[in-house]
Amino acid sequence: MNSAPNQPNSTFNSQPATGTQSNPFTADLKGEFTSNFGTNTNAVSQIFKDGSFGSSDKTRYIIFGAVIILVAVVGWFLLSGSGDEAADVAEDDVAAEDPSATTAATPEDAAKPAEAAPTAEAPAAAPAPETMAPPAGAISLSSPDNGASLTYDETQGAALFSWSGGPGTIVFSRHSSMQPEVMRVKVSGSDYSFHHPWPGQWFWKVESEGGASEVRSFSVSAPIRRNIAITAPASGASLAGTGGVVSWTGDKAVAYYRVELNQGDDWSNPLFKFSSAGSQLELNGVGAGQYQLRLGAFSEVSGRWEFTQPISVTVQ
Repeated sequence: MNSAPNQPNSTFNSQPATGTQSNPFTADLKGEFTSNFGTNTNAVSQIFKDGSFGSSDKTRYIIFGAVIILVAVVGWFLLSGSGDEAADVAEDDVAAEDPSATTAATPEDAAKPAEAAPTAEAPAAAPAPETMAPPAGAISLSSPDNGASLTYDETQGAALFSWSGGPGTIVFSRHSSMQPEVMRVKVSGSDYSFHHPWPGQWFWKVESEGGASEVRSFSVSAPIRRNIAITAPASGASLAGTGGVVSWTGDKAVAYYRVELNQGDDWSNPLFKFSSAGSQLELNGVGAGQYQLRLGAFSEVSGRWEFTQPISVTVQ
């Protein structure tokens, strides 16, 4: 009673239950009862007309039997309909419990081309992490070369020190051990301009987060002196205290000259000083006496005064 219509060996219907279901037993019943209980409304009256059913008792039996048959047929229809509905309910329950279950394929379904199973889309690639700049590596010194030398000259530009490896701190010392330090400067770039390092031996290196560079040396020679000389008076000569002339030969890169007279060896504060931008000058107001006289030139190369050796003169 619970088997599917037209497929006694199948558990589920070949098509999903949709709409109003027809009675699966209608064709069988119609074929079995058409002769007496079809659409012919005179079937029962014909029975009463038969001679074998003429008596009243037989009539009652016939009516009673007909009623029983009608009740049986109605009950059969009701039971078969409920069985069909039960099969539909069971099919829906299984489909709800197992979404992957499918109904039996029909010939029409088998003729259809197989549909490709949906392909899972690959997850979108995660964006590449922002590239971070690598930490600065060990410093490598570039210039000047180890053991380089230069001459002190304030008319020239600064000495340039350069390296590779990023910013760092440049350190200068007078000793190869780098102790004590003369100067330490933090630099944001990769070079440093040292304005006129003093004459002598130097050592330098650069430190950074990646480590310290090698230690290199360089040397600075003393500035070249200006070539000046007194031409008059001569050593031991006499000259007037007012109007006496002192002359000399000068040199380039000299800002101006100065003539000094003193009666002692302490030239920190000479008795008389006369300045000129030329190559000679006249004394004025110098008292009579024995003096030491010298010529000085302010050198633009060394940035200081440079003097000749003093000579002895007599002022009258």
